[in-house]
Amino acid sequence: MEIRQIELFVAAAEEQHFTKAAERCGIVQSGLSSAIRSLEEEMGASLFIRNTRRVELSPAGQVFLPEARRVLAAMRAAKRSIGEVQAGASGRIVVSMVQSLAPSLDIPRLLHEFRTAHPNVEISVRETRPSELALELRRGSIDVAFMPSYSVNHSGFDVLSVVSSQMTIVGAADHRLVSERDIPFEAISAEPFVDLSTRWGLRQIADQIFASQGTHRTTTFEVDEFSLLLQFVERGFGLAMVPRALIANHRLAALDVTLQNRNFPVWELGMYSAQQRDGLPANPVAQMFRDAVRRSVTKVA
Repeated sequence: MEIRQIELFVAAAEEQHFTKAAERCGIVQSGLSSAIRSLEEEMGASLFIRNTRRVELSPAGQVFLPEARRVLAAMRAAKRSIGEVQAGASGRIVVSMVQSLAPSLDIPRLLHEFRTAHPNVEISVRETRPSELALELRRGSIDVAFMPSYSVNHSGFDVLSVVSSQMTIVGAADHRLVSERDIPFEAISAEPFVDLSTRWGLRQIADQIFASQGTHRTTTFEVDEFSLLLQFVERGFGLAMVPRALIANHRLAALDVTLQNRNFPVWELGMYSAQQRDGLPANPVAQMFRDAVRRSVTKVA
């Protein structure tokens, strides 16, 4: 059963005349008659009582007419809803981010501005582990993800760098090395360190830097939450290697540490979304949000 057949049936029922119904629907009368015969065969019942002057609904047709009208009304409502989504008037977007990285980008502000501009859009936000974000993007369970670019396979994603920040060694604001300048990297190897667990890309970056300098560190605390790492460092339990952008609003200081024959690497936070197929966005509202973020990042830059 096709929607077009239902439209032709309703027109014939309302006009009580196949020729007039065909003219109303913009087709030839034989085409309308053929479509209704196919519908009757599929329904297993005659929908009209035909005579030479006009057609009337059969008992089966009288039962089917209100149902057919409901189907067409539902289709019109669906088209209106899709049109509103395409225009950004309504819809739903799921945004996810890595735990504790929000201070590097004011995502709540971006979402507030977007919701103000599009009040009928439903916005869902959740924190997700980095290892799960890429999988959820590919599944389509989230529309946009903010996550570090380190060790992420970019294949199949559209990526916009929204935060770039150099890695640095940080300590409590009153740490004895805060006032020192040009601290050799080997000088901090004797200091206790607070580290993230090995599942974090930041931990992998720190391990690689120490390996490149041919030295080791003593990890006194290993935590699984970035905010907890910063709290331990603030209270003097050790140093940590983190992106400079992530220590805002904390009682921490970046140490003036130098590496041998290289600079500290740059950490990037990217906005990820699944690549569009055939040039059409799977979720037009999510595309509008991504465009809003791009404009905001460009404006700040």
